Amino acid sequence: MALKERTGLGRQVFRVAATYVGTVVGAGFASGQETLRFFVAYGPAGLAGVILATMLFCVYGILIMDLGRRLQATSHREVLHFACGRTVGGIMDGLITLFLGVTLAIMTAGGGAVFAEQLGLPGLLGSTLTAGLAGLTILARMRGIIAANSVVVPLLTLAVGGLSAMAIKDTAPGAILREAAPWPDLATAPHWMLSALLYAAYNLILSISVLAPLGAEVKDRRAIYAGGLTGGLVLGLLAGSMGLALTLHMPEASGFEVPMLYLARLHPRPVQWFYTLILWAEIYTTAIACAYGFSARAAEVLQCDYRKAVLVISGAALLLSGLGFSTLMAHLYPAFGVPTLLLLLLLGLMGLSRRAA
Repeated sequence: MALKERTGLGRQVFRVAATYVGTVVGAGFASGQETLRFFVAYGPAGLAGVILATMLFCVYGILIMDLGRRLQATSHREVLHFACGRTVGGIMDGLITLFLGVTLAIMTAGGGAVFAEQLGLPGLLGSTLTAGLAGLTILARMRGIIAANSVVVPLLTLAVGGLSAMAIKDTAPGAILREAAPWPDLATAPHWMLSALLYAAYNLILSISVLAPLGAEVKDRRAIYAGGLTGGLVLGLLAGSMGLALTLHMPEASGFEVPMLYLARLHPRPVQWFYTLILWAEIYTTAIACAYGFSARAAEVLQCDYRKAVLVISGAALLLSGLGFSTLMAHLYPAFGVPTLLLLLLLGLMGLSRRAA
């Protein structure tokens, strides 16, 4: 009986960690662009940024899921209202829901970009496949999201970890850091600490829509703590290994839209194809997280059938994706930088104070 319980706990921890990682990791992460601009651009200080972001992922991931468990949350709304009150929570709810819709459109466009630029196939096919599969997956709600991430995340870890390991296998990490140079033109913020905070903030805010109801699904509280810690550490290890690998190939890697595919091109073609598949899969896992969060809130606010909301929102994301991946990313993501940081600070301060009360 004890073995069975331990096996059950281990399975829960794996599913929580995989869902957490899959929700955070998207086109920007798997491509290497986020790691390049948020960490590598700051030279050796970028490693400190990775450590800071990892700590935030561990702490806030556990906090959000535990609040979701206590409140039996069905969306991010319950957690926001509890942590920040109805007025501030309502404003946060609106901003996060808008951010989810924007990101869903960006991920749908990203799926098209992968098909067009990496596979030589029509971009519309990639966007349609991304939006369609995301919609089908979330019809099963959290069960669909957990199942998808349980398959994709181990493959992601293998691909990113393996490719990074091959790039740095003959060089000690200390030697890489000694040779690392800052690249101010690529930096997202004037200081590495602010960059790390912004990176963790917008990724965590994006993941609330999944982490809150995920916490309500977990039966054993220990799985939330172990899964949140594991997921946060995996995110940090992947970002750190990618950062070291890309540092070795600067400035060449910075000239590519997908820096990690530049590293893949240094290896046989099957490696390139496999990483391209992983890149699309991570776009897909972020798309399902955004589609679920947006559809759940739309169904609640409009008091309409959840399945109808999924259908309409998937179609709208496909239409908006026609604006293009780079256009959407360049104009819409930066607009959410400071608001997401403020939202994260409010969530942490008010959430912790109310728990202590």
